Amino acid sequence: MARTFYGGLAIFASLLLAGFATADPRPSPTLALRATYDTGLGANGSEIISIRDTDGIAALTNVAGSVDVLDLSDPLHPQRLYRIATDLSRGTPNSAAVHPHCDYLLVVLGAPGRQGTVAAYRLSDGALLASVPVGIQPDSIAISPNGRHALVANEAEATGLNQNGGPGSLSLLDLRGCGARPPDLSVTTIDLPSLAGLPGFSAGRTDDIGQLAIDNTPATIEPESVAFSHNSRFAYVTLQENNGVARVDVQTAELTLFGVGQTTHAADLTVDGVYAPVQVLTAFREPDGIALDVTGRIFVTADEGDTRNDARASGPRGGRTVSVFDAQSGALWGDTGSQLDDAAAAAGLYPDGRSNRGASEPEVLDLTHDRGLTLVAVGLERANAVALVDVSEPSAPAVISVAAAGIGPEGIKFFRARSRLFVASANEVSGTVSILEVVR
Repeated sequence: MARTFYGGLAIFASLLLAGFATADPRPSPTLALRATYDTGLGANGSEIISIRDTDGIAALTNVAGSVDVLDLSDPLHPQRLYRIATDLSRGTPNSAAVHPHCDYLLVVLGAPGRQGTVAAYRLSDGALLASVPVGIQPDSIAISPNGRHALVANEAEATGLNQNGGPGSLSLLDLRGCGARPPDLSVTTIDLPSLAGLPGFSAGRTDDIGQLAIDNTPATIEPESVAFSHNSRFAYVTLQENNGVARVDVQTAELTLFGVGQTTHAADLTVDGVYAPVQVLTAFREPDGIALDVTGRIFVTADEGDTRNDARASGPRGGRTVSVFDAQSGALWGDTGSQLDDAAAAAGLYPDGRSNRGASEPEVLDLTHDRGLTLVAVGLERANAVALVDVSEPSAPAVISVAAAGIGPEGIKFFRARSRLFVASANEVSGTVSILEVVR
């Protein structure tokens, strides 16, 4: 299908991607593909990746029912150390997290409508060490930087048309102490309160699978992604279908709730083979991925969208943006507007066939600091690409590079090797991991 960039916007996008969007004379960083790891599982492989920066050990979940433990210490030659076969009777492995200093990784196993499990596997040989039940359909897990806690987002999405999957929840795990024995994995369940009527949360939407009204009562709350503050005190969780973020104080289990509101910007909403952002999109952001900066000043979200309108009809959804928020108040600093789709179109990667849904669909992201810049890498699921966003000025986030990756980027992580900065993109449809370098 032809993909044509519309009018004078091509000039703007090319300048933006060349690093001339600001007065800074230094060239902006760009993304360059350096290597690919192939699970050999096709669309049944490669969903979420977790990487330990100190040694390049990574865990990669595969929809087929396994976790690949990888050595990324030489990013140009990624190697699989071994493959863990998970217990599919407990559900698929939906997410994994490598402990920052202990010899184990955690994997969440779950299926719609069923209580899930967190399993701990020894990192050195893949042996199962312990497991513990958590909430309904755990979808993601993250471990605090100090290694003392993990938080699980139990999504509890619908099991089918007109079938509610149950109440979403959070599971807080106490991980203190490595020791010679398996981790205890003691769990505190955090139930989510009604969000109905709170400012900034969604209204007039139905979920995509069950096509039931999202009224923001507990049975319709769907936690999605988790990220910890760098001081390990707080965990932030996106509530995608509800258009919000929950902040958890891991010492007290106290919740603070932020509705993330709507975005309005130019967009292409028509499937016609031409990229023409001449219409106006006003949409709930519906964030998926989330990350925080090292100072704890901001959090950023990838605003994918995953609902239908109140008539249960599909149509334009999600912010199609990366948004920046104050981490203490939840106030919006700024978002990328149409820039992600602009950049994808300028690179010949824009998925015009998704213009009437979520366009490029920013899904999962990560954040790092590099040479004075605060950078975000975000997977564009439908554009089969990764974008690099400069959020050094939170009120004016700027897309500065985009590069093709594998098909269906799902998991995104920054990591470093030999003083070089890389991005790993776990590509769900192609069953691969793309290794991209951030080049100055």
